[in-house]
Amino acid sequence: MSKNKIATSKLESDHIEVKSKFDAEFRRWSLKRSEQHSFDEFQSLLERLHKLDRSQLLVSYIDPRDNDLLPINNDDNFGRALTTARPLLRVIIQRKEQIFR
Repeated sequence: MSKNKIATSKLESDHIEVKSKFDAEFRRWSLKRSEQHSFDEFQSLLERLHKLDRSQLLVSYIDPRDNDLLPINNDDNFGRALTTARPLLRVIIQRKEQIFR
């Protein structure tokens, strides 16, 4: 299979690859694009994977087109993040106190 066919098949995959970063800790997993996902479910998954408390989290993603750091704080923003993931969704998790220092 040529490189172009491999790249195209990854872009059209039913799975979204997610790479989350909290401090120096990285986690990788995938979500099915065809399933309905809510922001609350996603945030709960991040909490379990990184062993965090919800009250201290700010969740953002890196827009692949212009590398902007954009917030994920509701279902609309989460849906936008999923649609831009081709095929990787890069998620950054920060503590609220880190942001306001």
